[in-house]
Amino acid sequence: EKHGVFDFSSNLRVRNYDVNKQTEFFVNDINWKSNKWISDSGLESYFEGQLKTVNYNADNASEYKTDDMSSEVSGVLGYFTKLRLYKNDLVKGNRHLLTPKLLVRYAPGHMRDIDKNKRIYYSDLFNINKINEIDVIENGLSASLGFEYKKNTLDQEGIKGDERLSFSLGQVISERENSDMPSSTSLDQKFSDVHGETRLSIGKNANFNYNFALDQNYNEVNFSEIGGDLVMGNTKFNISYLEEKEHLGDQKYIKSD
Repeated sequence: EKHGVFDFSSNLRVRNYDVNKQTEFFVNDINWKSNKWISDSGLESYFEGQLKTVNYNADNASEYKTDDMSSEVSGVLGYFTKLRLYKNDLVKGNRHLLTPKLLVRYAPGHMRDIDKNKRIYYSDLFNINKINEIDVIENGLSASLGFEYKKNTLDQEGIKGDERLSFSLGQVISERENSDMPSSTSLDQKFSDVHGETRLSIGKNANFNYNFALDQNYNEVNFSEIGGDLVMGNTKFNISYLEEKEHLGDQKYIKSD
């Protein structure tokens, strides 16, 4: 009740790959999130942290120490705050919500080079560990800035109904470049790509969504994914289109079901 919530988890992973390479991991994580508090100005804030201990063996894997059992300890601390703003339009039956958000995080020490092709979305920007690798906490000082906008319906008594429209946008600003981070995430740069997502509901039978990543120069779209769902009786149709380029990859495809 005083200090918040602590979660402890252990993970065991054994991986054999490229014929003769093998890694064995035993990882313990302690995650902490403090109680939330609201200031007089309406800011809702909390602290969070993570402590990770990694014990591993590695055979023929050059990215790891290949001696006997190795152990590593890393940690991260973050401060998150947001401000909820809303306006009710009883005439048109809508509620507009705007929520600016900020996450400042710091992780000391070094990190292992991650050479995987990974992609992050807007929903990852406000996690203190954005890459979500079992054995790595990304290091350094950074801030995630963004906002969310939602438009919901209201009944005649001002009670919140269904969500009709949402739009979210955010970017990560780091103290320095970090070459250990995958370039496909853009988190290796001081200014990451600008990530966003949009959802639109038309009645109860049609929904559309759009995820995108805008280059830090704000001129080029490096990733876009647009999709829609249509419900007709007992049948549901889905179609989506994805396109990626530059550091995110080089592919385009359409899928439907």
